[in-house]
Amino acid sequence: MRAYVEARPHSYLLTLHATEATAYPLATALRQVLRHARGSVWVDCRHVSTLSAEALLLLRRCASLLWRHGGHLIVCHLPEATRAGLAPDASQPLAASVLDAAQYGLAWPAGH
Repeated sequence: MRAYVEARPHSYLLTLHATEATAYPLATALRQVLRHARGSVWVDCRHVSTLSAEALLLLRRCASLLWRHGGHLIVCHLPEATRAGLAPDASQPLAASVLDAAQYGLAWPAGH
């Protein structure tokens, strides 16, 4: 799993891809955003059909760390087959789409 990382004024956006060679490995991308956390980290999964157990574990750990520091990891467009592995809770908002994220009172990163 690989991720493009975009820094936004008050958040980060990670766009996941299964094999995009020019993107960072997911673990590297998450370490990068955790080092420079800016409140929320958005994870856009629209370009992947499934997430591995390893990717789910990394996202859960990142969500927990962000939550402890007052931030959120918001996952959008999560593949249906993967939803059970990343059940929503207070530290891990899940949204079927970016528009659905509004239910958490969270706004899409500026510039999109």
